[in-house]
Amino acid sequence: MDDVRTWLAVAVAVLAGCPSAFEPAAAPRGGGGDDADPAAGRRTGSTLDDRMIEFVFDGGQLEFELYRDGSRIEQVVRNRYAVAVTVHWTIASLDNLEATSAVEGTVVLPPAREPLGAGEPVLLAELSRIEPTERYRRELYFQARFGDPRVRPRRYFYALPYPHGLTFEVLQGFHGAFSHRGSNEFAVDFNCPVATPVVAARPGVVVAANARAQGSGTSAEFLDDRRANFVIIRHSDGTLGEYMHLAPSGVEVAPGQSVVRGQELGLSGNTGFSSTPHLHFQVMTAADDGIAKRSFPFELAVTSQRSSAPIQGQRYAAWE
Repeated sequence: MDDVRTWLAVAVAVLAGCPSAFEPAAAPRGGGGDDADPAAGRRTGSTLDDRMIEFVFDGGQLEFELYRDGSRIEQVVRNRYAVAVTVHWTIASLDNLEATSAVEGTVVLPPAREPLGAGEPVLLAELSRIEPTERYRRELYFQARFGDPRVRPRRYFYALPYPHGLTFEVLQGFHGAFSHRGSNEFAVDFNCPVATPVVAARPGVVVAANARAQGSGTSAEFLDDRRANFVIIRHSDGTLGEYMHLAPSGVEVAPGQSVVRGQELGLSGNTGFSSTPHLHFQVMTAADDGIAKRSFPFELAVTSQRSSAPIQGQRYAAWE
């Protein structure tokens, strides 16, 4: 089953050097336009000293960029997902630098226009180099979640996330004792065997996915987001549908693709932090702090005439 810490990304970057000591910045993965060109700089006259690429899944990545203009240093982040990402960040261990702005905060990064598009750069912090000719150093820590914390759901009756004719039990429902607390408070786990078709419970647009994960377990190593396969769909009200623990290579849709209710997304599996094969589904966005998720209660259309919140231990037959 699911751990409350899934979807938490943590990284540290240590950048040090003077202009002649920096290696050339890595080219961005995808996107385009002048603002993706390191030579263009964030502002006229500024130089891109370094770029750190993190939080990488199918559909986008985050790029933390360090710009220099004389003694002024700017820490910038760019979101290349076609969905907002909320980031909590901290800058620490300044060496030959002094802060001229806050060194910790939370920011909602606007989405790119398309997957891997050139997202708008967002200024996180400003620093000043004390000795202009000496090397400088800082550490950057961040945690990130998909979604905009200002989003609130509109009422919607969700389809069961598996095809007509199949019936599965809810292993863990809202407030489940094993792991449905905090970030996963209103998640539901269906007892689907490996390779069960997974279908969209609501129309939307695919904004992120992962299909490269192998294996499962409940040890700490499986808390890494990259260890689970998933599909994230943005709904018309801005909420996100999260389908997790899919089979290796079991994703059948691509970021940027529109999907309709009942369309097959992939195959269920047993990847990531999981104790048994199952399908995890929830409606969510990022929490205000950028560290946790905010999940929302929802109702399933359990028959053509009746809706219900998912009940643990109940078996549901897909009728659509």
